[in-house]
Amino acid sequence: MTLRLTAHTVATDTDDGAVLLSERTGHYWQLNRTGAYALRRLLAGCTMDQVAEEFADRFDIAPAQAHEDLTAVTEQLRTSGLVEAG
Repeated sequence: MTLRLTAHTVATDTDDGAVLLSERTGHYWQLNRTGAYALRRLLAGCTMDQVAEEFADRFDIAPAQAHEDLTAVTEQLRTSGLVEAG
């Protein structure tokens, strides 16, 4: 599954990662560098499996753990209305 920002979401890179703003609700979410990198990769068209594999290699963790962590973050963004399947 790839992702895209919803029509009412604005993303801005910061020194520490990224900030996502919902123009619909006025709420914002901050992502650390790892979360921002993952989101950028997914928005660029990479699949969850591809990004999880990158993270497993990069951070020396089990691929299943990387996939679980990535799924948890993207699910929070999806249920908050910031991203949708692309």
